[in-house]
Amino acid sequence: MKSETFLVQANNYNKQLIACSFTDQLIRNIYVSVVFFYRTSIDCDLLIDALKQVLSDFPIFAGVLININHSLFIDCNNKGVLFSIRKDNNYTLDKVIQELPKINQKRLVNIINTKKAILNQSPIMTIQITYFACGGMTLGVCWHHSIGDMHSFMCFMKAWANKFRKEDYPLPLIVKDRDKYSESNLKKNSNSIPGVRHLNRIELLKTGFYILLGACTRANLHFYFSENELKNMKQDFLEKTNQRLSTNDVLCAYIFQIISDLDVYNEKRYLSIVVDYRSKGKIPLNILGNYVTNLNTISHQKVDPYKLAQKLRESLDNFQKQHLDFFSTKEYIERNGGIEKIDQFVPIPIDPLRRNLLISNWTNFGVYNVRFDESYPFFFTSFGDDKIPWLSKIMNGFSNNGFIYSVSLPNKLAKKLMEEDNLRKIHKYRHQEEIMPELVEELQWLL
Repeated sequence: MKSETFLVQANNYNKQLIACSFTDQLIRNIYVSVVFFYRTSIDCDLLIDALKQVLSDFPIFAGVLININHSLFIDCNNKGVLFSIRKDNNYTLDKVIQELPKINQKRLVNIINTKKAILNQSPIMTIQITYFACGGMTLGVCWHHSIGDMHSFMCFMKAWANKFRKEDYPLPLIVKDRDKYSESNLKKNSNSIPGVRHLNRIELLKTGFYILLGACTRANLHFYFSENELKNMKQDFLEKTNQRLSTNDVLCAYIFQIISDLDVYNEKRYLSIVVDYRSKGKIPLNILGNYVTNLNTISHQKVDPYKLAQKLRESLDNFQKQHLDFFSTKEYIERNGGIEKIDQFVPIPIDPLRRNLLISNWTNFGVYNVRFDESYPFFFTSFGDDKIPWLSKIMNGFSNNGFIYSVSLPNKLAKKLMEEDNLRKIHKYRHQEEIMPELVEELQWLL
């Protein structure tokens, strides 16, 4: 396998320093990595040329992260994106996808070491193009979560694709101080419940030990829900509740009910949904950063999925007034030591001891629209290594058909979910005669 790695810098840039938000600092040890799969290869020189141009408008991705007086900043100094080109003549795209859960990450993505990235001020985004024997390619991207969320990343990716096609794209909004901007532009609400909890030393040790243990005793599962399956699910929920619900409402409630029924745990727990609050908080959609928080819904052992879906819908419809926790979380952090003690704060849903389930939904970001000329991706996936169980994502399926739900769970519970009777329960809305997409039928890891 041949490879080369080098820095790609913007053609033009204005040096600027951006003060990270407390949300950015809470996730300072987290990276995000994804892979786009293309049947047709794209010339890397043309990709690089377009990247150099688009980075001028998206300087946060070519900068570095630095600590100043215990606070995190993005220094837009045009350090550059770490770009790799690899040629793999031993694999085809289909073989890669068939073996995806076991594939070495380095084959597809150049993973960032988040702590070293800050300590050494090294690149906070990597891009890896891998060309395969079949003529196809993968585009693997890893970025430091502190610089932006999935929405920010997709603004960048769509702009890159547009620049490649010589088309216009919306310019991003980059603010110098993210917390101050939110304080000035978000409407304060009545919510007094913070979105994080403060851990003492013993709790930090317990949680850290559990996470280390969980990394060895967890399994990653992937479930495919077809378009018809989701349609049948929504129809059933409509008939039972007499209320129109989103696909996300019903799928999250349905999944949580199945997992809760099979899990031997009798205490209350949270179902937490990641919410992008740009539109709900009436701030510009083109703003870059981490404008996300969690909607935390308490549930007990016996879950009624219909009532839970209704509760999710009501909460999301009233999110800004009742659940947006920017102000309450910021005040809670300030009361308990401030940014200097940020390592002692953990988001409410990140609590593997209490078996909270966190679900991120990536189905509305247009990942299958990242088109370079006439080459569209036919598959997109998250390709990180979640070291904490109980984290999960909903993504669009192959060629934008159906959804794939990926979840990290303790081994014993994962084995239960994979039992034949339980798989039938999970897919009770799927008609036996339904023909699945060819790739879905071929993949043993897709349940």
